[in-house]
Amino acid sequence: MLDANNGQPVADLTRFEQPGTQLPGVYQVDIFLNGNQASTRKMRFVSLPTADVLQHFSPPSPHDNTGLMACLTKADLDLLEVNTPIFPALAALPQGTCVAPGAYIPQAFTAFDFQKMRLDISIPQAAMKNLPQGWIPPERWDEGVNAALLSYRFNGSTNYGRYGNSSSNYLSLNSGLNLGAWRLRDNSNWTGYQSRLGNSSRWQHLETYAQRTIIPLRSELTLGDSFTGSDVFNSLSFRGAKLASNDDMYPDTQRGFAPSVKGVARSNARVEIRQHGNIIYQTFVAPGAFDINDLYSMSSGGDLDVTVTEADGSVNHFLVPYSSVPMLQRDGHLRYALTAGRYHSSSDRYSSPDFAQATLLWGLPHNMTVYGGVQLAERYQAAALGAGMNMGDWGAISADVTQADSTLSDGSKHQGQSVRFLYGRSLVSTGTTLQLAGYRYSTQGFHTLDETALKTMTGWRYDYDRVGLDGLPVKRPYSDYYNLYNSRRASLEVNISQTLGDFGSIYITATHQTYWNKSAATHALRGGYSNTFGQISYNLSVSYNRISGQPDADKTVFLSMSVPMDAWLPHGDSTSQHHSMWANFSTDRNSDGSFTHQAGLSGNALAENNLSWNVSQGYDRHGGNSGNVGLDYSGTYGNASTGYSYGRDHRQISYGLSGGAVLHRNGLTFGQYLGRTNVLVAAPGANGIGIENGTGLHTDWRGYTVVPYASDYRENRVALDINQLDDHTDLDNVVANVVPTEGAMVRADFKARTGIRTLMTLTHNGQPLPFGSTISSTDSVSLVGDDGVVYLTGLALTGTLNAQWGEAADQHCIAKYALPENALQQSMARTQAVCR
Repeated sequence: MLDANNGQPVADLTRFEQPGTQLPGVYQVDIFLNGNQASTRKMRFVSLPTADVLQHFSPPSPHDNTGLMACLTKADLDLLEVNTPIFPALAALPQGTCVAPGAYIPQAFTAFDFQKMRLDISIPQAAMKNLPQGWIPPERWDEGVNAALLSYRFNGSTNYGRYGNSSSNYLSLNSGLNLGAWRLRDNSNWTGYQSRLGNSSRWQHLETYAQRTIIPLRSELTLGDSFTGSDVFNSLSFRGAKLASNDDMYPDTQRGFAPSVKGVARSNARVEIRQHGNIIYQTFVAPGAFDINDLYSMSSGGDLDVTVTEADGSVNHFLVPYSSVPMLQRDGHLRYALTAGRYHSSSDRYSSPDFAQATLLWGLPHNMTVYGGVQLAERYQAAALGAGMNMGDWGAISADVTQADSTLSDGSKHQGQSVRFLYGRSLVSTGTTLQLAGYRYSTQGFHTLDETALKTMTGWRYDYDRVGLDGLPVKRPYSDYYNLYNSRRASLEVNISQTLGDFGSIYITATHQTYWNKSAATHALRGGYSNTFGQISYNLSVSYNRISGQPDADKTVFLSMSVPMDAWLPHGDSTSQHHSMWANFSTDRNSDGSFTHQAGLSGNALAENNLSWNVSQGYDRHGGNSGNVGLDYSGTYGNASTGYSYGRDHRQISYGLSGGAVLHRNGLTFGQYLGRTNVLVAAPGANGIGIENGTGLHTDWRGYTVVPYASDYRENRVALDINQLDDHTDLDNVVANVVPTEGAMVRADFKARTGIRTLMTLTHNGQPLPFGSTISSTDSVSLVGDDGVVYLTGLALTGTLNAQWGEAADQHCIAKYALPENALQQSMARTQAVCR
């Protein structure tokens, strides 16, 4: 023990002789591997260099001044995908041994930033396993907690029209149960209409299914109601069983299609790959031939600009043309689906034939893909075979043919073929993207499986009994009418977009469909132009639609403009990218030649911008004046909306509510409408705390809430807003990282310490405790400052503290304390206690 200048004793502080030195212990840290966040968890840190656990720490490898070493084990390194077997001395260590990476792996080191609670681990690339970008080991995939789920969405309107009043309501209920890897789901809805023409009310059961992942196969098993894929055959609704590969289980660099980039390096060279001027990939390669095959898939393509920079500074430059169509798969990648069941439709116009279907897509070398499939039913048999290829400068193409034998509802037998071509091309030099050009030709005898399920040769596919705002029945959409005597003959679809630099961008989409035994065709043409002038954005779009059998075409021209109003508001900032109010204007030319003009304001309100509003006024030469006003609120327990609109012949009041509920082992938590995959935030004791990037999301009165969105098989960051903590709550961790499987309800735990923040003066034998003494409570450790004063958080009104200032028996004591009754009303309490 030493004496301070003022005569006050100080604790044994030899461990703090070096600046930045910290206490050993267990800390919640963000772990970064080679600059990328790997996980957030508790990590044990031990002192250097005398602890007995450090027998394998020579030479020490931390690049920091904390005097601490992260107690990494061989299992930790394996989880980080370090290739430990290639280092025999490391591989031979007993499990649980604390390891300094630099003692076994050349040039490896760790660095602990105590202030940020960040542990950086640097491992040379040569010591890592050869895994694709974005790889997350399946061991980290979280199937989530057992839970019962319910989501609801209710909306409706009351209409006052010229021919009478009417009301309509809609309720959707999505319920589920998660048990381990199994997901049980049920989706139903209710619709109700009331008008002078009569009332209707109908419950409709949409689907019930059980689903689970099969990780070794990178696949999913579905039992019950589901849909087949649409890559080879048309998508079908069925009730049965499906086993299908799930591309979401692969890293982004192994999904979809991207070409292999091959080249030769003369030295340890840097390879940069650019697309549209942006670096999308960079790596270092050894001398010799290289093959980069883990690029991220880009949907529209675009030539790849490859730069190889040698160690001596010399540069080699070449282009890899790249385009894609939906069928293309990477070399060696297999995508499949096996389905067996019964055709299932919500309409009574369809029968329910049993069928089986199998599809396969297989990526081959040289940027080629082959694919095919079969459909088998009592009255229908079909087989498809096709191939696709990236042709470099010529774009990407796929072609397939389907042979089908079918028996229709009138007993007639048919046989035919359907040929399909798909093409895509992206021209970087001109900014043109031909996203997809598709052509299908079918012979007169070709029919699809769902057409053989129709009970009649002509008719309407679905019931339609809605009532319009004026109180009259709404006409059925003509597209719901079918006539199997006029089967589809040829169809063409084109999607083109063109960037114009500072002059904006344009797009054009066109479809053309012809039929057998029918001269009329279906046409659709849409185009648009968009640009900005300063912060003013404007759009012009035109459309032309003509459905076969309808006498007239639907033709519209639409112009809209949006202006941020912040510059004219108090304390407004015209340069900000975040705006709270917009002025909107639009004009619309309808098929009859009349114009509708509309002007209004819209924006967001409240501290978190979770209340959106809009108000507008319109005018139509035929319909006169019209107006709209609406509110939409997003909160912790759900969303609510309401609106009012009027016109010359009608008035309408609309309303809506949506939300969700989760029953889990800690109780019932209400929240917003649930997504497919969700995160249960558990921070007991931290009530009313906001979730970062979660509009209107806060923990409830118990400290729980549900984040209703998460990315399957991807790292998801969940963070609490510490600025919303009250004076008596502290969090040990504010960030959690989770990797959910599809449909999971994963749990993100946050440890909250609720109690009183206190400045306490501690004395021992009539003297202040030594400077630097360690004070420990149930879940925290602090150091004594001058005059025996220590800052403590999370204290109860009464309790005990342990103090230690050395290793000797007389260098520790226990203090019992009692805080004043008004401590809960203070942001910081002050008290004294005697340590005995």
